Amino acid sequence: MECPFCGKIENDVIDSRPTPEKNAIRRRRQCSACAGRFTTYESTPEHFLFLLMKQHVAKGASMKRPETMLAFMSTAFKGLSEGVEKLVKQVEETEKARAVRRPKKKVVAEPAIKARPKKKRAPVRKKIVVPRPKKVTATEEVLQIIKRHKRGINITKLREKTGFADSKLRVIVSRAYKQGKIKRKARGVYV
Repeated sequence: MECPFCGKIENDVIDSRPTPEKNAIRRRRQCSACAGRFTTYESTPEHFLFLLMKQHVAKGASMKRPETMLAFMSTAFKGLSEGVEKLVKQVEETEKARAVRRPKKKVVAEPAIKARPKKKRAPVRKKIVVPRPKKVTATEEVLQIIKRHKRGINITKLREKTGFADSKLRVIVSRAYKQGKIKRKARGVYV
């Protein structure tokens, strides 16, 4: 197939599927030279013959008699074969013309690959890394406050110092108690 954009013959089929009527194949093609995309519809000779017969009947001819049908088919096939021969000749002529226009490239052995000189690079600046303070988790914050108070601290004072909600504090304290990180001194007082 010839590309409608650049005229080159080299192209690839991207997608191929039958038409909804099932009488032709729709092919989506992409040109190898210019990357242009175009669609072609390819039908089989039987479908083409059927279309010719429909046109012949539309003109007023009768297809009821076998002699009429055979005569029509023979003329149709002659026309098809002549058309195909013309196309083959045209393609051969264009290929010969292109071969004449394009001289063959001579293959010349390339010299050994030379090492490229290294480019000078700018000196790399060292980044000064400033240590960021570690983010303290809520559990660590509560444990630090409890350990600072030797006599123990209750939930209301923990809420005042941390600003956490009651539910969050109770979960943190109960988990720390189960893990053995803190002890109960009295009811609601933790050491």
